Amino acid sequence: MTSPEQRVCHLSHSRGAADGGITTAVADLQAAQAAHGLAVRWLAADAQPAWRRDRRLLGGLRGSLAPGEVLHVHGLWRSPTRAAAALAASTNATPSGRAPLVIAPHGMLDPWAMRRSRWKKRLVWSLWEQRALAGAGALQALCAAEADAIASLGLGRPIALIPNGVSLPQQPAAALPPPPWADRIPAGEPVLLFLSRFHAKKGLEPLLAAWQQLQPELRRHGWWLALVGYGDDGALAARVAAAGPERCVVAGPCFGPEKLACLEAASAFVLPSFSEGLPMAALEAMAHRLPCLLTPGCHLPEAIAAGAALAVEPTQASLTAGLQELFALPPQRLEAMGEAGRALVQERFSWPRVAADTAALYRWLNDGGPTPTCIQQTDARA
Repeated sequence: MTSPEQRVCHLSHSRGAADGGITTAVADLQAAQAAHGLAVRWLAADAQPAWRRDRRLLGGLRGSLAPGEVLHVHGLWRSPTRAAAALAASTNATPSGRAPLVIAPHGMLDPWAMRRSRWKKRLVWSLWEQRALAGAGALQALCAAEADAIASLGLGRPIALIPNGVSLPQQPAAALPPPPWADRIPAGEPVLLFLSRFHAKKGLEPLLAAWQQLQPELRRHGWWLALVGYGDDGALAARVAAAGPERCVVAGPCFGPEKLACLEAASAFVLPSFSEGLPMAALEAMAHRLPCLLTPGCHLPEAIAAGAALAVEPTQASLTAGLQELFALPPQRLEAMGEAGRALVQERFSWPRVAADTAALYRWLNDGGPTPTCIQQTDARA
């Protein structure tokens, strides 16, 4: 257990659905760190009024951060990193010589993400984002690909490779509510689940095109596609209701027991993303023993290597072939994929391990000593 005097303040844009998977990751990390013995709190920038939000946020942080309390910022391009840039410029380093500041980009430095709104990001980068990252004591990467993307920027900061974690299912399926598609999909027919934001980077367009192309095979094999998520003000649901494809249902966001019900009732999981940090939904699907279809942008090559997922590209042709492969798999193979995913999550992505790694990182930033094993890359200038 870690000394209860070790303190950490998590800072993200929001504690709600507006921050997507970051919210889930920070909530679970906070709980795991508290169980590990850290004194943990979580602040959200959008709790402040939009008018002069940056100034209010910075003032609140300066007035509340205790000596030795590490500020762990999640996500980029918004108020939290603007505040972090100002704090990094004014905060004295700890006895170790490192700033008590960790920034986790959560995939927002991925090459695909950086190409989105490129000119705006270049401007923001020069104004404060680069200064915030270069002033951090360490940068957290969720996967090896993200660590490489961060290192390529030459920021001169230690990079800690600490993934998101996931909790293994505990609640019996019988105690859960029915899934949101229960009144639209006949009982017993296999369901391919997409559980994420309805956003361009998630690869929904090629997935829907592939699903449309496979209509005769879908009817023959009995498969349905359930798209569960949020973020488009109902546009996807209206489109599918008006024009199809068939054997596809759209449901709004599900959290808590409702989300667990989706994972328990599904037969397989798909996330055809162009870009991710480390997707919580894919980890949760594997924890629930769901065979997966994942793209390279999901940054889970270990799932492919373990036999827990089929590799697909976020294109219509690749998804069509991947779906056909999934439909042809015998039940024994699907079950083996599910078991492989569960074992992988239990070994590599447990919250107790993540909490221990972050605690070691915070200690190193504050007190120095041997470099923790989670530090995978250190720029020569760090």
